Amino acid sequence: MSQRISGRRGPGGSASSRCPDCALLPGLCICSTLSPVETETRVVVLRHCREGNKPTNTGRFVPLTLANGSVRTFGVRDVPFDERGLVDPARRTVLLYPCEGSQEIARDESDPRRVTLLVPDADWRRAFKFATREPSLAGITRVHLPVGPPSEYRLRSHMDPRFVATFEAVARALGVLEGPHVRERLEIVFRTVVDRHLWSRGRISAEHVTGGLPSAARGPMC
Repeated sequence: MSQRISGRRGPGGSASSRCPDCALLPGLCICSTLSPVETETRVVVLRHCREGNKPTNTGRFVPLTLANGSVRTFGVRDVPFDERGLVDPARRTVLLYPCEGSQEIARDESDPRRVTLLVPDADWRRAFKFATREPSLAGITRVHLPVGPPSEYRLRSHMDPRFVATFEAVARALGVLEGPHVRERLEIVFRTVVDRHLWSRGRISAEHVTGGLPSAARGPMC
C-alpha cells in the first residue's frame, strides 16, 4: 500500500468541478497537452453507463488521444445499445475479450482490411454479460493481449495480476496493430494521468509525477 505524503494535498475541487473530459481536478487537467494520434485501427470503447461517472475510468482517454477512437455506452435502462455502424464489412472487426477460444491479437497479413477494435469497459460481470448477450457482437472474433508486464494502474486494484486498465489494454493492443511508437505515446499519457491522480490524493510527491506538475497545480493549497 502506498504511504500518504504528509502535508501534501492536491488542488482540491468537488467532483462537479473536475474537467468533463479527462476528469482531473482543476489545475491538473491534461486535455490541452493531448494531440490525438492518427491510426489505421479504429478503436471503439464499449463502456457501461456506470463507468462514465467514475473519475478513475480510463476508457474516456481513447477519444482524447486517438483521432479514430470513440466511446459508446451500454447498460442504460430502457435504452437499447446503439449498434449503428459498429461493424463495417470493409474492416476486420475484433472484440478484445479474453475467453476460451479467443485468439492472441495480431496483424493478419492475409487480410488487407483495416481493423476495428472493440473494447469492453466495465467490471468483469457486466463485460461478460454484454459480450455474451449483445446480438451485435455475436460472431465477432474474440482476441486477447499477449502476455505482458503487470498493470501500472494504481488507482484501482484487481486480484488477478493479468488484468490491466482499459486504456492500458488499448495501448498494448495498438502496440501490436500499429507499432510500438503508438503504445509508448499512449502509455506516457496513462502514467501522467495516474500520477496526477495519485498526487492529488497525497500518495506521491511532485517529483514523482510523470512529466512534472503543471504550474496551475502549485497553488496555495499545495
